[in-house]
Amino acid sequence: MMSLLKSLVRIGLLLAIPISIPASSSEIADQWPETSIFHKQITSKTCSSVPANKLNKVPGYDNTFQLTDDCDYFYPSHTSLALHVFYIEWVNKFRDDDEALLRAINDLEIEYGTYQRVISRVFSMDGTYRPKQTIINGLTARGGKYIFVWIGTGAHPKLSKTSLVHELIHVAIYAANCGEHGDPDHLGNKYAGWTHMHVKLIEDTNEILKSMDL
Repeated sequence: MMSLLKSLVRIGLLLAIPISIPASSSEIADQWPETSIFHKQITSKTCSSVPANKLNKVPGYDNTFQLTDDCDYFYPSHTSLALHVFYIEWVNKFRDDDEALLRAINDLEIEYGTYQRVISRVFSMDGTYRPKQTIINGLTARGGKYIFVWIGTGAHPKLSKTSLVHELIHVAIYAANCGEHGDPDHLGNKYAGWTHMHVKLIEDTNEILKSMDL
């Protein structure tokens, strides 16, 4: 009971910080700088099958692992289903004839965090550059081989309400560009790749995940 109360107090303090949170996640503009993070283990639970703070294999993918600081969210099997749905939706809309995206999602590290991160030098969805520290809901780094996803709020967080699919779009664009960039400015004009069709893909994929109660 005390652990739950402490968790609620910490979350309340975070939400009280007077900083505007971007409507969607951001990707680092250049290289991943040193960052300060709101990222702590807020659970004392021990889950034998999917322990927290340890890499766990995502079933169905060759070299894809996930890490979470709360072993209840999200299970590797749920991540696997989300990756399947995303890939099917991507192929239906954009194809993957050279299987670049398939290889990318088979070689990926996904980190889920109960706390958001604070970083600088990011772009918002409309391409606005944010040089100062900004609270983010997710990020993509390491040439598209690593993504961070904030778990979100609520008693039962859902993958469909996180930035997971958004980050996977960055992974796909990285794959298409041989790791050069993942279009960090989204719908901005500095980098090419992200279009309104990608925004629609995010909406469609999340609707499917929502219908699956994910």
